[in-house]
Amino acid sequence: MAATLEVLLTGLRCLEGDRLGERLDLLGVCENRLAALKAETVAALARRDGAAAAADALHARLGQSRHGAKRDVKIAGQLVKVPAAARALANGSITPQHARLIAEAAEAAPPSAPIDEHALLRAAEREPADLFNKTVREHINTRIGDDLAARRKHQRAQRRLSVKRQADGMFELFGRFDPLTGSRIETALSATSNKLWRAEDPKNRRTPEQRRADALAMLVTGAGGRGAGPSAPGVDLLVIADYDTVAGQLRHARLSDGTPLTPAELQRLACDANVLPAIFNREREPLWLGKSKRHATPRQRAVLAERDKGCVGCGASVGWCQAHHVVHWQHGGHTDLDNLCLLCSSCHHQVHENRAQIVPAPGGRFRLQPAGRAPPGRNDRLRE
Repeated sequence: MAATLEVLLTGLRCLEGDRLGERLDLLGVCENRLAALKAETVAALARRDGAAAAADALHARLGQSRHGAKRDVKIAGQLVKVPAAARALANGSITPQHARLIAEAAEAAPPSAPIDEHALLRAAEREPADLFNKTVREHINTRIGDDLAARRKHQRAQRRLSVKRQADGMFELFGRFDPLTGSRIETALSATSNKLWRAEDPKNRRTPEQRRADALAMLVTGAGGRGAGPSAPGVDLLVIADYDTVAGQLRHARLSDGTPLTPAELQRLACDANVLPAIFNREREPLWLGKSKRHATPRQRAVLAERDKGCVGCGASVGWCQAHHVVHWQHGGHTDLDNLCLLCSSCHHQVHENRAQIVPAPGGRFRLQPAGRAPPGRNDRLRE
């Protein structure tokens, strides 16, 4: 068996020079298929000896951390419940990240509205894992229905925050929050981070991770003064709702990423948070500005937030995105909704520096097509 593996590795190493991209494609398929085999093995061990013994085996035989071993045992058990996703992983057409997201979605979906596993698989085969994460979230949100209040109660019960002091004196934080609380925290962090970015020396910038750490410290300690806290201008949570003109009521209240809100959450937000309302009639708003303005207006950004739900390239949250002209403004592109999409800084760089392209997607949206990268599932040479 070792000799067979060595022959495969030797063959892959022969793909050099102009064929390095092909080698990378094949390595991806190999990794996916091996991950599927590992999950099958771990699930079988857990059935035979119990979950704890399976985790011990991963820790002892593969040298995994105990936390990582327990996580892998859990994921292996979840994959058993999504057989189509497990088969797709086994033939190499999706990655372990895609399979894990589908398995977790199946577990999170209410019993009355299970996920459409095959619809998610079709999306998984054409979207990178970070963007697919947003697709899965939207898929679950559309299937919640009347179970939203019960689901939110369950999510709230899972909230936690740990603060650990490391051996070198540094502190490490890990938190888990319900969607509404997490969105409010993220909104405050992104606004404060953007404020720090604008004040930085362009030749000596912090990393995004350092900037977020400094933003959190400012928000918690008040070190940044009056403008640093959650009540600072610009730290607004975008809430979108439909207005029923017949009933005279708001309906389908949701956050910019599509997360639905219960009536109680909407009422609480209206009382104790900076809420940027996005209740509008698209036909009557000045959303198509032609060449009169170069930058998207706040109202246009609200519509883009509802449509794109974040970066069209990687799914990053709205607060980390800029409004990007599909046809560049300096090349004649208009500041119109059908020529705008949301991109984070990293994906913006892919467009301007690495020749990635913005291409149309269903529903009037756009998606990022990286230059020179085959979509997941394109290479079939090692699936059979």
